[in-house]
Amino acid sequence: MHDNNGNDLAGFTRNYAKQFNRNGDKVISSSNDEWGYMLMRTASVPSVSSRWETQGELNYFAAIRSALAMVKTKDANVATWWARECNMDNGPLVQVRAKSAAGNEEVEMTQQKYEKVFHGLEAKKMTLVEYIDTFNMRDYDHLLRKNHIVAKCGGIKDEDFKSVVDYFNNFLGKFSYTDDPVLTKMSFITFCTGASNTQYICYFNVVNDKLSGTLEPLNIQYERDRDSVVKHTFAKLATRTVYIYGDDSYGLDKTMIKYAKANEYKLRRRRTNITGKFNDER
Repeated sequence: MHDNNGNDLAGFTRNYAKQFNRNGDKVISSSNDEWGYMLMRTASVPSVSSRWETQGELNYFAAIRSALAMVKTKDANVATWWARECNMDNGPLVQVRAKSAAGNEEVEMTQQKYEKVFHGLEAKKMTLVEYIDTFNMRDYDHLLRKNHIVAKCGGIKDEDFKSVVDYFNNFLGKFSYTDDPVLTKMSFITFCTGASNTQYICYFNVVNDKLSGTLEPLNIQYERDRDSVVKHTFAKLATRTVYIYGDDSYGLDKTMIKYAKANEYKLRRRRTNITGKFNDER
């Protein structure tokens, strides 16, 4: 995969290496290598012409949405990418080794096929996935087969990575296991505060027997912001039974209760010191 504008794997690994190493090292050290870390970006890259008169040339009129990713563990950094053939929603996933237009290797990181990358993350307790710009990746829950949290790069303050890891390790401890049919009827909204005193909200659905979460910093300046946050969060939930988890919901309780009543959600509140497991809830 090559793009003259730098929207390719080589450009991605070169331009975002600093963020990748800084944030990834914080996650690995904070979790004692029990978490994985991925930095990714979706990019529109040109396809390659198959017409005989222009064969091999880049076709910018037929762009393909591709996912570019770097993955960090304690022992290695690897890069990968994948896309759907012909950019079709149901097309087969494809990947070839990324090279420059001249055919020379130019990605400054070990490349792995995406299947091997995601297989390696299966051994991790949780994977933090940070994304650049926007997160618009079809098939992601299918590919990442273990617990994960998605966050926009820059959304988590530098001093808060350990707080996030510790908090969600505690949250994971409230599950006996996640491949439990009982959990498919539940969604979760969690609240935590980082060392910087930044407040975060993270909502989870259970997808393909794993916790699939999205973490965002809270920015509530006006009363209408509460309505916007609650509406946005509940719109992302997959079930009508919602567990509110945390010791402080930052003044959102009344707004959540009002929204739940108006939209037929069932709310259940659990604090971080609960001793039971969500698997035992009925």
